[in-house]
Amino acid sequence: MKKSDNFIFENYETDNLINRRAAIITIAQGGLFSLLAGRLAYLQIANRDNYKILSDKNRITHRLLEPKRGIIYDAQGKPLAINMERYEAVIIKEETKDVFKSLSAFQKILPESNIDYDQIIDEINNRKKFVPVKIIDDLSWQEFSKINANIHKIDGIFPQIGFKRYYTGGPSHAHIVGYVTNLDKDEKYLSPLSDLNNAKSGKLGIEKAKDVSLRGHIGNKNIEVNASGREIRELDRIDSLPGENIQLTIDKEIQEYCYERLNGLSGCIAVTNVNSGEFNALVSSPAYDPNLFGKSISQSTWNSLLTNKYKPLINKAISNHYPPGSTIKPFVALAALEYGIDPNQEVFCDGKHLIEDSSVESGYKTFHCWKKGGHGLVNLTDAIKVSCDVYFYQISRRIGINKIAEVCRRFGLGKNTFECLKEETNGLVPDKSWKLSNLGSPWMVGETLSAGIGQGYFLATSAQLSLALAQLTNGGKKLSPSIFYKNLSQKNEHLDSKIADPKYLKIIKRGLDEATNDPGGTSYYSRIRGKHEFGGKTGTSQVRVISSEEREEGLIKNEDLPWEKRDHGLFIGYGPISKPQYTVSVIVEHGGSGSGTAAPIASDVFKFLFDNKLDLKRKNIFDV
Repeated sequence: MKKSDNFIFENYETDNLINRRAAIITIAQGGLFSLLAGRLAYLQIANRDNYKILSDKNRITHRLLEPKRGIIYDAQGKPLAINMERYEAVIIKEETKDVFKSLSAFQKILPESNIDYDQIIDEINNRKKFVPVKIIDDLSWQEFSKINANIHKIDGIFPQIGFKRYYTGGPSHAHIVGYVTNLDKDEKYLSPLSDLNNAKSGKLGIEKAKDVSLRGHIGNKNIEVNASGREIRELDRIDSLPGENIQLTIDKEIQEYCYERLNGLSGCIAVTNVNSGEFNALVSSPAYDPNLFGKSISQSTWNSLLTNKYKPLINKAISNHYPPGSTIKPFVALAALEYGIDPNQEVFCDGKHLIEDSSVESGYKTFHCWKKGGHGLVNLTDAIKVSCDVYFYQISRRIGINKIAEVCRRFGLGKNTFECLKEETNGLVPDKSWKLSNLGSPWMVGETLSAGIGQGYFLATSAQLSLALAQLTNGGKKLSPSIFYKNLSQKNEHLDSKIADPKYLKIIKRGLDEATNDPGGTSYYSRIRGKHEFGGKTGTSQVRVISSEEREEGLIKNEDLPWEKRDHGLFIGYGPISKPQYTVSVIVEHGGSGSGTAAPIASDVFKFLFDNKLDLKRKNIFDV
């Protein structure tokens, strides 16, 4: 081959190599371009809508969904606590550049709104940036509409619809149902609802006792909003879960009647079914309107409730305990019968009973009967009928305080009636060991005499007295007290167990019958004439010590004393006598006497029950 030919061949090979490389690069570039073009087409066309939204993160917002609180029903399925729509305005920190500017713009839209700038900004700074913070709640529809119309002017502020609690029974059910209000400081760290701008919790009654069951679970959603803040569409959602509905054994009509019958008096009433242990009424008076707490209550209103001498915030039926006075005598009588006291044995009452006491100058301490001249000869039934103190002084001294305490505790005195109500007090049934452990001194004979007529250290609630009498008048069957309807479909766990001998109870019930329906009985003037009758026991408990000088000069009448120094009036009763169905316990604070104030109220309650609620069939909402 010639040199020139060799040169031509080498040039051909070089050109061919360059062309192949160029082709490969061109193909690679084309492939890469196609890939990029395809991806761009996917982003801009196929998935255009989603990425159009994501391109502006200010147009996607997260919302928490408030759960509906469970409804509370009465025994007939009537709602006592429901949820109503509430209109409010909230601000979300991450959706506004200037919180103060947004609040100022909001103030111009609703110039009459009272906005606490410092409080709102402080709360915003202590919350997660996506959590709504309440500006104002309980807006009118006009105000709510005005905010919606001007939403483009208030960056980061949104109107929303939530729920507020409404109590259909008002004051008559305030203490047993309770109320909800804003979370306490400590609750904000513990409650799973704390991220809600309007998170609330139960504070009293059933609302507090069953708060966890009633409150439900938060939901959430992501939504698209336009530049003006208006919602365009919902992207995804996890629905909130409503709280559990609860049905009570409380009967709305009985509860309302009892409250109205107290007519503003400071006191309480408990109504118990003697066969099931269900409480059909737990009333405390005076009360308050629980709907006041649906929004921020004014300081002046709160102060007036706190300083009211009649204590409207306290549930007197379970939270106040009182010396039971003579209402304890049926249970002391039972202790005497069990001890072996002959019910026909008579005691002479001359109006006083003396015991040796070296601390007194005369060497004797005198215990007086309420009837100054005495009752003469009385047996056990007579003593219950006329409420003879001297009789009970003598038998109490014979049987001793420990036997009295054992019987009273067996019937539920001295311990909480309900396990769930946080504000309940357990009262007190004293005995020798209690005094030694708590006061560091031995029990004295005189203290047994005071306990035998329900004075001294003895303390009981209206609910306890009603339950105790229910078990005494149903033949001695042990009851499991209940305020929740669902328990009624189950057999009472103690119903077949007896806590007293029926033959003893029959004697005591005869005394209770005569006390109300025979002339001379302490509640005779409150009896009901007709087909149905009731029986019961009056009680008067002293709240002050009566000096010997006052007894000599003459006792000051209750009506002449300041209200807070007057005796409490009590009554416990059962009916109808022929077939007991209800017990009623009435306590009138500083009412003067059981026969004068408490017994007439109980009589009217029994008449209402006999006329409207005998053999009442309950309506279970869970069967619907």
